[in-house]
Amino acid sequence: METNKKFNKRAFVTFGMLASGIALPVSGLMNHYLAFDFLTQSRHFWMSVHNILGLLFTIFSVSHIFFNWRAVKNYFLKLQRIFISTEALAAISIVVFITALFALHTFLAR
Repeated sequence: METNKKFNKRAFVTFGMLASGIALPVSGLMNHYLAFDFLTQSRHFWMSVHNILGLLFTIFSVSHIFFNWRAVKNYFLKLQRIFISTEALAAISIVVFITALFALHTFLAR
């Protein structure tokens, strides 16, 4: 086993983005669950956790794009030749539908 292995920044950023991306919805669900509480210690804790996870996820995502810029650039160059793929259309449709489904309940709540 090599002990002088160089620190892999790309792997660090990828795992940071993965960890914060997995924890972010959990803290968001806890915020949603505690939404009707006054500013209790528990609600304040989950709001703080959610805010810092959102910030970390954003930082890791921007860093991920920076470290993988060549691949991102090649992807967009390839994307110019394809108008829109079936997979992209399906993914976009699902994201829009699920987001609308969860967000529109606010207009139905009394």
